[in-house]
Amino acid sequence: MSTEIDSTSRREFLKGMAAGAGGYALGPLLIHPREAMGQSIRGYLDKVPMEERWNYAAVALIYWQILYLKEIYNTRGREKYLEIFKKASPLAAARGKGTADRLGLTGSDAKSAAAIIPVMITQAYGPQQKYEVEEATAEKAGVKCINCALWNAVQAQKISDDLCSVHSQYFWDGFAKAINPKLTSTLVKARPFGDSVCEWLIELKA
Repeated sequence: MSTEIDSTSRREFLKGMAAGAGGYALGPLLIHPREAMGQSIRGYLDKVPMEERWNYAAVALIYWQILYLKEIYNTRGREKYLEIFKKASPLAAARGKGTADRLGLTGSDAKSAAAIIPVMITQAYGPQQKYEVEEATAEKAGVKCINCALWNAVQAQKISDDLCSVHSQYFWDGFAKAINPKLTSTLVKARPFGDSVCEWLIELKA
């Protein structure tokens, strides 16, 4: 018998072993490690509380957002920066409204907007983001941000430029108008202006 035929026969024999009686013995070696790896990943992931996963993802998002904003501010200058985000922020708000709709967060008055907008921002910025509603009626609502993850990160990196007030003003107002064209949102206090909190007044116009 030639070497080639002998080699081929041996390979076929081993295949048969794996598929037949020998496969039972080899099965744990061939299949189990992959399954065990998957089970281990799932098992370890399950040990991480959902809020911790959320916070970790949010911190990463905020870090890259700050880098992006700072790069635009440094390369384009303050006036161009303001111009860009006066246009971009309402567009981002409209996308946020679409997501809110898919999540079932609906409503058309000031009280609804005072709940929906902070929820959607907290979705992105994580559990450190905290708000208080000062008053809430269908016609008027006041919302304070008492802990801002983005502001905290900017301060930690010792950035003195105002990277967020223009976005906050036009994002909130754009989101309010996306909820109801008769709604307006005004930024009445802001940390970059020296205030201790950021605060918005949402009103339903007649």
